[in-house]
Amino acid sequence: MVALSFPTYFKFKPPNLQLKNLHTHLEFISFRTHAFYFSTHGFRLDPKSLSTPIVATRACSDSAPSDIGSLTSSLSKSGDGSVALFVQVLGLDNDFLDREQAVVSLWKYSQGGKECIDAIMQFSGSVILIINLLQSHSGSTCEAASGLLRMISSVPIYREFVADCGAIEAITALLSRSSLTPEEKEQSIGTLWNLSVDEKLREKIANSDLLPLLVKFLEDEDNKVKTASGGVLANLAMSRFNHKVMVEAGVIPKLVPNNNS
Repeated sequence: MVALSFPTYFKFKPPNLQLKNLHTHLEFISFRTHAFYFSTHGFRLDPKSLSTPIVATRACSDSAPSDIGSLTSSLSKSGDGSVALFVQVLGLDNDFLDREQAVVSLWKYSQGGKECIDAIMQFSGSVILIINLLQSHSGSTCEAASGLLRMISSVPIYREFVADCGAIEAITALLSRSSLTPEEKEQSIGTLWNLSVDEKLREKIANSDLLPLLVKFLEDEDNKVKTASGGVLANLAMSRFNHKVMVEAGVIPKLVPNNNS
């Protein structure tokens, strides 16, 4: 078994990027072209795995597939070392299927709570790499990237940072596409819902490109999409400075219950 040096895919130097504090038991993490065994000696490449491709699995809202579940299990057990590895795999120089598996795994890991989200956010470039994946034309990748941003933005201290990294603009571009899955819409609008809790971000969200999209999604066939869109618009309406632009976009009548029915 040959040692594998930890490659650098970042344009920046993430803090505390070390893999020495891993558990003593072996954990298996698989990507399309690489397989790593974690042990007390760090991680090693299994040469036999190089010729065994793995097909990326679609991310699900309710439960993780078995292969992704094992990846997430290794993340939760191995801690920051595995998080660092998965964040590096998000790098633009990596194979797309590897990046997709990494963002799906990090999304599942983030659902473990604030401690898990904090572990991801210790790497300052992680959010930018996640946002970059919203440009993908893979529905499962956009769903996972949006879902991960939704989890990160659920923590108040990270909301402004997520917005400053360009999440609102990237989500606006994503929602402007002619064809989206309900899951893509739900997760990306859910991120906006979290961000719109912050009054400082409401004016940025209430822009001329995004408001018509949110109004349109109020009539979506998926109830979760409707609920998320209504939640964003309701939060925006709480700020007086948004009222004029929301009235011009035809938002207010949509938020008022129809008592004539």
